[in-house]
Amino acid sequence: MIRERMASAIGVTIEYISGLANGASHAYKTYRIPKRDGRLRTIHHPSKQLKALQRWLLQNVIENLPVHSAAFAYKKSTSMFDNARAHSKNRFLLRIDLNDFFPSITDTDVRRFIQDRATMFEGWTNGDIDAFCKIICRNGHLTIGAPTSPAISNVLCFDLDSALSSLASKLGVTYTRYADDLFFSTNQAGVLRPLQESVEQTVRVATLPGNLAINHGKTRHSSKKRLRRVTGIVIGSDGKAHVGRGVKRKIRGMIHRFDSLNDQDRASLAGLIAYVIGFDPAFLNSLVTKYGHAAVSRARFPTRPSGVNVN
Repeated sequence: MIRERMASAIGVTIEYISGLANGASHAYKTYRIPKRDGRLRTIHHPSKQLKALQRWLLQNVIENLPVHSAAFAYKKSTSMFDNARAHSKNRFLLRIDLNDFFPSITDTDVRRFIQDRATMFEGWTNGDIDAFCKIICRNGHLTIGAPTSPAISNVLCFDLDSALSSLASKLGVTYTRYADDLFFSTNQAGVLRPLQESVEQTVRVATLPGNLAINHGKTRHSSKKRLRRVTGIVIGSDGKAHVGRGVKRKIRGMIHRFDSLNDQDRASLAGLIAYVIGFDPAFLNSLVTKYGHAAVSRARFPTRPSGVNVN
């Protein structure tokens, strides 16, 4: 059913879609970019043909699936600043990082989600489900570079977000998730350290996604006595969100490697620049001085991805 809709909208045959799906894991160009800590991040960029199918599934299937209100990344209506503001009035902050987020989410998780919510996929055949999994996964895992990975990761974390939100709510704690970062905040002293154990247990026994793991080396407790950072945003003692140097450094790095960014990252960059210059208008001038007007304009207003109108 879904393959028929996609074939009709894009103007190809079902056999073409099935063939591309079966060979999808080999239809990526792999390259590496440096991370802030000096290590390399591996990017798998899909071929033009595969990306067309992924974009269609993103717009017509994945974006129609439920995402928990605690999730702030990869959503058009929220940003990292909104995520930071959710914690700005609380004195104590706990950040927990999920290790290798995208690759730890698998096609088994996708299939379990479809099975658990069968009414959302009415009319889908086993062939449709197989093709869907193969198109959005590479060798059975989500990958950095596919346009579908951010949105489907939010969808697949719905149950986890629900469990953690309920756990936090019982203790009067605010919970949000920004991609692979879990944030908990409160004005009550002595609450977050015991909560950390419960959060780790919840992640450990989660079945959807079923392979998430915590990067204990990045777990951070902070308070008003110390600098509180939420996804690169600094929460000052005045309870207001300020732009941290790390965010500005991230923007510069993304402009520098703009040509290697995927559509999702380009949209994210444009949003970052808009928010930062809202806090610090002079930052725009510094970018123009460093990279030139044309490069900054391209980063602020990226061209919409070309493709088939599927409406």
